[in-house]
Amino acid sequence: MEHNVDFKERLDDFWVYPKLSKKQNRRNYTDNYFTFLNNENLSCAKNNLYIHIPFCDSECVFCPYYKKHGNEIQIRDYIDGVIEELRLYSRYDYYKQITIDSVHFGGGNPLLLQMEQLERLINSIKKLFNVVVDDNWTMEGSINSIKSIEQINRLRSLGIERMSLGIQTFNPVIRKEMKIKAALEDIELGVNLLNRAGYKKYCFDLMYNMPDQTIQDVLYDLEKVDSLNPYHIDVYNMAVFPNTYLDKLIRKGTRFKLNPSNKNQIEQYRVILKWLEEHGYRQIITNTFSKVQDNVHIGDLLYLSNNNVLGVGTSSRGYIEGYSYKNVCDIQEYLKQIHQGNLPAELAYKSSDDEHADRKMIFFPILMKIRKNDIPDLDKYISRINHIIELGLAYWQDDYLNLTKKGVFWSGNISALFINKENWDSYMKLFFNSIKEKTNPYNEDFMGIEGNE
Repeated sequence: MEHNVDFKERLDDFWVYPKLSKKQNRRNYTDNYFTFLNNENLSCAKNNLYIHIPFCDSECVFCPYYKKHGNEIQIRDYIDGVIEELRLYSRYDYYKQITIDSVHFGGGNPLLLQMEQLERLINSIKKLFNVVVDDNWTMEGSINSIKSIEQINRLRSLGIERMSLGIQTFNPVIRKEMKIKAALEDIELGVNLLNRAGYKKYCFDLMYNMPDQTIQDVLYDLEKVDSLNPYHIDVYNMAVFPNTYLDKLIRKGTRFKLNPSNKNQIEQYRVILKWLEEHGYRQIITNTFSKVQDNVHIGDLLYLSNNNVLGVGTSSRGYIEGYSYKNVCDIQEYLKQIHQGNLPAELAYKSSDDEHADRKMIFFPILMKIRKNDIPDLDKYISRINHIIELGLAYWQDDYLNLTKKGVFWSGNISALFINKENWDSYMKLFFNSIKEKTNPYNEDFMGIEGNE
């Protein structure tokens, strides 16, 4: 059974599916859920490795991700825990026979790690798994953590050939309101160091639909980021989660002159698409634009093509051969379970074959196309495919189903068409239960709930 999806309110892209909830998907840490990794009949699809480093020195009020300030001892103990979690996975037969094809460090701010800690972590990954070492290691971080050419060269020597750095906006007033720690001079200094080190693949995140952000601000941000010659630019709509401090500020109605809205989101995204196209940027996936990058990065391509992701660290999400899990969002509980020899996945769910197939169709709009032979069951999806074609959102060409420009604009809504009613209802239940529990719906935790005036 399908559910209704309109094309009036523009939905963000769906990067997480299925979405697990504490109400429906809790597991006992000592159960046998992960014994499937000893099953000889697994397909051995390609694998990403994602490692979450929650430590951060900024208090960005829009950030929904699990993060903490950490002292030297806490960071050391956490890295020990991550390495032990990697070791627990490596003992399964599955990870003895597959390769890790992409590695991504997210956060938080992984650049806060001491180089010796990062080196130890990376060497452990290479020791425990068969890692394809190529242009496929990425690290997120804050540009104010780029301190020296020596640091950049050491990152490169460890295999970190691409960095994704959050800028969000160049408007100093908005940066202050959003509590972004990095100053504008930090951006200039960081880019200067990257260029002097000959480091080419630095990428920048921009946000739109921020409080008090006008179209003129968006255009200024695009001009400024273009002048920094990034490898690519990622643009994201600011998602405002209920119960959070930012949500409370917006609901006051007096804090900002211009609040985030669906109307502003639509207007600003249209301006962004037009400006980037006119200035020579290619759209790689729905949110990524580049003058020099030709293809989708291997990590994104594997994930969005419905391959596997091994998520390690607090709050990490994993998806392996249809088995989903999400690690606990609490460092102490995470380390407790690790020390007891348990994998720290708090939530778990086994997708049906139909749900696994749906996942591919839910992700394909982000890639903006899918090959006909890669559609899991054309007969099952053909009515919905014909519907988006009739709406002028997609077309067939050379055995590929391609999104039109209009379709790319509404990619999130197209994805929603492929979510079955049961899972859509689960999304809604999670959302409303989180509101009831006064938590942030993203992780069902209290991240971003508190704030200082």
